Amino acid sequence: MKYTETLMWKELNEAPAVLKTLAQKNADVLQKIAQDAKNVTGIYTAARGTSDHAMIYLKYLAESILGLPTASGAPSVATMYEGKLNLKNYLVIGCSQSGKAADVMEIVRAGNDCGAVTVAITNDETSPLAKLAKYHLCCFAGEEKSVAATKTFSCQLYLSLLLVNALAGKDGACIGEIGTLLENALSSIDKATDSMAKDFVEAQECFVLSRGVSSALAFECGLKLQETCYIRARAYHSSDFYHGPMAMIGNGTKVILFASAHSLCGASEEVHRADCRKCAEKMCELGADLYIVTDDDEAYEDLLAHIVKVPGGKSEAQTVFFFALTAQMLACKTSCGKGLSPDSPRALKKVTVTK
Repeated sequence: MKYTETLMWKELNEAPAVLKTLAQKNADVLQKIAQDAKNVTGIYTAARGTSDHAMIYLKYLAESILGLPTASGAPSVATMYEGKLNLKNYLVIGCSQSGKAADVMEIVRAGNDCGAVTVAITNDETSPLAKLAKYHLCCFAGEEKSVAATKTFSCQLYLSLLLVNALAGKDGACIGEIGTLLENALSSIDKATDSMAKDFVEAQECFVLSRGVSSALAFECGLKLQETCYIRARAYHSSDFYHGPMAMIGNGTKVILFASAHSLCGASEEVHRADCRKCAEKMCELGADLYIVTDDDEAYEDLLAHIVKVPGGKSEAQTVFFFALTAQMLACKTSCGKGLSPDSPRALKKVTVTK
């Protein structure tokens, strides 16, 4: 199967157009949430898989920009252990593309019981989760038929960014151009992932690294390679990778590093770039077969590594959208190169309901 003939490829290419109108479609709800959440003291998220990776992104934005402690919830506390969470004064966010995740719904229900401000992020306005939460932010992505979530993930990232901007009292105008920028970047990312995908056709395992905001994309890239290519891909925060897992790196071990040229703000830019560079140097020192996915023109040219140059945004918060398309295109091409179908991975269904 040619990758251009897959549903996954079709749907990931639809993301830019969907993002162009997403802010406008959710503007009223975002304003209401911002008004209602003025006195919250923390954020609690509940999600699984791809949706949880979007919540990693939200966590870094919320804590860095808003100063609000943000916890990635453990739904099993409510469903398996019957724990009673005190979520009073919290903004509770349940994120699920289908809106049918039973365990996520239990966390939102607990939030409702505590009087928390509850928000659902789904791609279905009629879903149980959308109806359960006090507020619903919709992806408006249209039906996603491929098992691998692509355009809905981009929407979840965008809604997370819009929500944090709304809570910060910003109108979101500065991020309204992302859809257009992504649309213009599609062909560049397509070209940039060609040779990388060919290299990964024979891969059986790899590591995917990043830190901070971009770590959400490391985990999502790892998941995409696992579910569509059956590659034993393990994702880590690069800061955690030094504490033990790095011992697994040897000559020729495939490693993907997502390294944004920018940080969230200018004040942390130098530290951010130095940290990315440190990780890249260490992987090269250990003999890794390193692929650096970056929008940085100069930082890594002297290293013995594959530089996967892609377009980026004005800040790391924007660049993750370009990284998302890169990860999705890589997985789609690699899957087809292996003779697999990324649309229907073995043992998986589009909607997974955990309790």
